[in-house]
Order: sequence, then structure tokens, then C-alpha cells
Amino acid sequence: MDFLELFGAWLGIISMGFMFLPMTQVKEWRSRGTTEGFSSVHLVMPILMMGCWLRHGLMTADTLNVTINSMGLVSSTFYIIVYAYYTQDKTNLYKQLSAVAAVFLAIFAYVGMQTVEDAPDSMGKIAAVAQNAGIFAGIYQIKTIIDTKTTEYMPAEMQFGILFIVAQWTIFGLLSGNYYMAAANVPGLIMSIISISLYVIYPPITWRVPIIGTQQVAPAKKID
Repeated sequence: MDFLELFGAWLGIISMGFMFLPMTQVKEWRSRGTTEGFSSVHLVMPILMMGCWLRHGLMTADTLNVTINSMGLVSSTFYIIVYAYYTQDKTNLYKQLSAVAAVFLAIFAYVGMQTVEDAPDSMGKIAAVAQNAGIFAGIYQIKTIIDTKTTEYMPAEMQFGILFIVAQWTIFGLLSGNYYMAAANVPGLIMSIISISLYVIYPPITWRVPIIGTQQVAPAKKID
């Protein structure tokens, strides 16, 4: 087994482990008894990305791709179900899921019209675009943070985990010659760096950010 195969195996392992990180959010929803303050966008958007990469993996017989994205879809489905359970108004969640389903139908219909030779390449380009579309979820989250002036509802474990994994997938894409993969991860890498910087600009209120150590300081009480 050469270095690239070992690197791919390592990425497969840590990517599977990353699927358990949202459990920190589940714990938070359970303790609060609600998902208020948390957005479902960052749970729904990955489904579009993983579904497209799974289709590309099936078309190119990429076992690692198929395994990781299959497991990712299963774990994402679980977290969405839990989110729905703790959410009172599920209207936005249903709208987002319906939109993703409609996009899937359009994408697969388009790819189905391509020739056998061109279809995998077309699916790879679409998968890269779909992954970059996930940036909109990050932009929405950043906007919410700026509006509320706090990163209270942006779990640090998720953000550091995303940065750790995306950086390595970018390198792997370049080393393996899969430039669709590399191009798809660069915007996510930039978004992760921006998101983590917000822990310094708008620290959380009730908890301290690991590694960075930032937290909002409560105003001193006035002494009469």
C-alpha cells in the first residue's frame, strides 16, 4: 500500500468519525428541550453534496467515495430526524428538504441524458458545485452570528473538525489528481477559517471556545 492509499484510508476513517460530531448538538438540543437558535440549513445542505458525490462514486466505481457518502447520508438523516423531533415549527425544514429533493431529480435527469462516457465527468462537476453550494449554509450562519453578536449556537467541535478534515481532503484531491475534489474543498476551507475567526470577534455567552479560549465577559455589576 503506497502513501496515497494510506492517506485515503486515513481520510476515510476520520471522515466516518466526523459523522459523530453533531452528537454534541443533539446533546445541546436535548438539554434545552428545543432547537431554537440552531439552523437546519447546515444539516440539510450536506445531503445534496453527499448524494451527488455518492452518485459520482457509483459511476466511477470509487469504493471509498461510495462508503463514506453512504454512511454520511445515513448519519445526516438521523440528525435531521432528531432536529425535527425537538423543533416545534417544522415548516422551514420541510421546505428545505423538498427543495433538495427537487434539485436531485433535476440533476439526475440531466446526467441521465449524457452519454456513458460523459456522464461521470458531468456528475463530478455537479458534485463539486453542490459541495460549494454548501457555502450558502455557512454564509447564512455567519449572517446570524453577526446579527446576534455571538457564536453561542455554532458548536466549536464541528467547526474545528470541518477545518481539520476539509484541509486534508483538499491536499488529497491535489495529490491524487482529482481536481474536482480539490476545487470543491477550497471554498469550504476558506469558509471554515472565517467561521473560526468569529469566535474571537463574537465569542459565545455561556461556554468557552476550546483551543482559542474566548468567551464573552459578563458586564461588571455596579456598586451603589
